[in-house]
Amino acid sequence: MNAGDDHRWLDVLAGRDEETESTAAQEAHALRELIRVQSVEESAAVAIVDPLREVELIDRARGAGLLPTRPTPARPTSSMAPAWRRWLFAPRGAFAAAALAVVMIAGLVRILLPPTETLRSVAGGTVRLESRDPPALKQRLIEELSASGVRVSGYERMGRVGIDADLPEPVSPQVRHVLERHHIPIPKDGVLVVEIDARTDR
Repeated sequence: MNAGDDHRWLDVLAGRDEETESTAAQEAHALRELIRVQSVEESAAVAIVDPLREVELIDRARGAGLLPTRPTPARPTSSMAPAWRRWLFAPRGAFAAAALAVVMIAGLVRILLPPTETLRSVAGGTVRLESRDPPALKQRLIEELSASGVRVSGYERMGRVGIDADLPEPVSPQVRHVLERHHIPIPKDGVLVVEIDARTDR
C-alpha cells in the first residue's frame, strides 16, 4: 500500500470517504462498522459507575496475580491513631482538656450569676462596695487595674479592706471597662479610693 492508499484508508475509517472499491477501503469500512457496533454495545451494557463490576474486576486481577492478595486489616496502634487523639488521651492531654473545661464553666458561671459586689455609696470621694468576700474582691481589683496600667495599692485598716489608685487622665478604655464591671464610678480628680465591706445577707 502506498501513501495515497494509506490516506484513503484513514479517510474511510474516519468516515470522510465512502469509497469501497479497493481492498484497503473495504477493510477500513469493515473496521469502521465493527468499531461502531462495539462502542454502541459496550455503552449500552456497562454503567458509568458499577460498584459490583469494580469488585469483580479487582477479584479477577487478584486471581490473575496482578494485584496483591487482600491484606488483613491492621490492628490500630498508638502510632496509627490521629495526633490529636493521642494527645487528648495522654495524661497531660486529659489534664489540659479538663483544665480547659473548668475555665469555660467558670467563665459561664461568672457571666450568668449576679455580681458578687454591689455599690453601697460614694462619700467624700471614697467608693464603698459590699462583697461576700472583701479580700478576694480587693485582690481582683488590684490585679485588673494593674493589668490596665494603673499603679494601685491595697490596704486593711480598722476592719476594712480597700485600694488606693491614681488613674490616668484621661481614663483609658481598659480602666473604664474594669470600673464599669465592678460598678465603680469614675472619680473626677483621678484619685480612686475603694473600701469594701462584708455583705450581710438578710
